[in-house]
Amino acid sequence: MNELKLEINTTFYCVVGAFVIALLALAGLFTELNLSFLATMQITIASVVSIAFAINFLLSMAGHKRVTLCNQGLSFFSLTGRQRYIPAENIQSIEFVNYIGLTMTQVKTNNGIIKLLAFRVRKEQQQHLKNLGYLA
Repeated sequence: MNELKLEINTTFYCVVGAFVIALLALAGLFTELNLSFLATMQITIASVVSIAFAINFLLSMAGHKRVTLCNQGLSFFSLTGRQRYIPAENIQSIEFVNYIGLTMTQVKTNNGIIKLLAFRVRKEQQQHLKNLGYLA
């Protein structure tokens, strides 16, 4: 079986980190303006995102969370942490979309579109995907 493990999308983690830092900076500004409710909400959101970000990144680095494409289908973890498997016959196409420098992998299936942000495909791996028949 030909397996292709996608690598960690470090750009995604940098964007999320910048988002958390921006939220904390705005919270500091709102604290100075005596808007404590907004500051509290932003600090709470930044804390939750930071914890989820750190757990997801550590699990990805340790290899516990990964996205694998093979000639039999796609295996990935959903947002809720469940491992999902999509058979190859349900995959219609794989596209790579850029949004402001952040590359997102979109897997079109019979049931909808799966968007993969935390993992990306290297240029060398795209040729392997063509060999597997996922790319035209």
